[in-house]
Amino acid sequence: MSEKDKWLSSLQAEFDQSCCRISQIKSLFLILLVTFFISVYFFGLPLRQQPLIIHSVLDRSALLDSSYSKRLNIAEHFVLSWPVKNESKSSSVAHKNTDYLNSSVPLQLQVPSENTTSLNNGTVQPNKVSKGPAKSHKLLYSYSLPRQNVTSKQPCPLVPYGLVGKVPVVKEYYPIDQLNSLDFRVKAGGTYTPPNCEPLQKIAIVIPFRQREMHLSILLLNLHPYLQRQESSYTIFVVNQIQGSKFNRAMLMNIGFMEAMKRDRYTCVIFHDVDLIPLNDKGLYRCPKNSTRHLSAYIDKFNYRLPYKEILGGVVAISSHLFIKANGYSNQFFGWGGEDDDFQHRCKSKGVNIVRYPKHVGQYMMIKHGGDSGNEANPQRFDLLKRFAERQGVDGLNSLTNAYTLKSLLTLPLYTRINVLLDQTVVMIAEPKPLPPYLRPPK
Repeated sequence: MSEKDKWLSSLQAEFDQSCCRISQIKSLFLILLVTFFISVYFFGLPLRQQPLIIHSVLDRSALLDSSYSKRLNIAEHFVLSWPVKNESKSSSVAHKNTDYLNSSVPLQLQVPSENTTSLNNGTVQPNKVSKGPAKSHKLLYSYSLPRQNVTSKQPCPLVPYGLVGKVPVVKEYYPIDQLNSLDFRVKAGGTYTPPNCEPLQKIAIVIPFRQREMHLSILLLNLHPYLQRQESSYTIFVVNQIQGSKFNRAMLMNIGFMEAMKRDRYTCVIFHDVDLIPLNDKGLYRCPKNSTRHLSAYIDKFNYRLPYKEILGGVVAISSHLFIKANGYSNQFFGWGGEDDDFQHRCKSKGVNIVRYPKHVGQYMMIKHGGDSGNEANPQRFDLLKRFAERQGVDGLNSLTNAYTLKSLLTLPLYTRINVLLDQTVVMIAEPKPLPPYLRPPK
């Protein structure tokens, strides 16, 4: 064999070895890829527990000097983890050992086992509470100490200093009267304004409600310190439907928005189911400028997964001008189901996208409960959904005037209670009218 043939033979052998190695690498890559997709399907995307601080993109002092629109635009795209100053060692250790998000055991509603009374919705109500709620109140506010020694107000930062990520959740029930005796740092009506900075948004928290006093107490106990830690300027409105017609969750949210706007120019509204508790304080209760934020995307009841991609229920944040643009929710969904999908269609038809926080941030606990009397499944919901386009312009905020009876508005220590009476016959034939002046955008 000539030298040339030997050289060609060795070259061919090296080429065959390289092809074999490439084939092995391809096989290994395919195995890793399949393993990754299987892990995502069964366990969810392995996201960071603590998001990175992007110093090159965001600088805290620069943010404070930026315009409102620029800061809001940045806030819509980033969730950052800023260091917590002056955090005691004991509190950080206690927090580290309290892992509510990664527990394999579903979170249960904890109430004393003795001296309890059954409720119609499947939960239990304690008649006596040992030691009172003071200890739980102290636990929640140990994570919510305001910054001190501030001589002048500056704009509130996009991401407050005191965020800790996973937060403890108090699941015990205490009667509202006991909570009223504690200092929640709010004004009458459940109004709070950060003492050390000027808020970027004024937020109305609207809770549709009927016969859920136990859940409301648990939510208020957890939500007030949660929102204050985020330096939110907010008022909590509880819209209570008096017994009569079937429960109309969507219409109650429209009413809450309208009654809130009568009293102040709220720039952001957050519709909040009474049985959902946030588990991560980096899920900021803020409204994007041009989108609707689905805050409660990942709920323990659904194993922290989206039941379906288009879902838009539970806790939803939307800017007031976008809510008016979509004509609010439909008023025609009496009974359970359909109103959230209808609102999702309304947003989409107006070019309003749905955004969500990352999975490890947008996690919520649902307080377990049974079925509610007067909130049975709505048999007309599918037909209403098919006709959402023809109803959107005539059914919503503009058909709300004179469609409900405001029985009373109570300014209570921890929230504002709006008691309303609905008549299904009147609602279903309500005619659209021009929006009242307080719902029209300023010129």
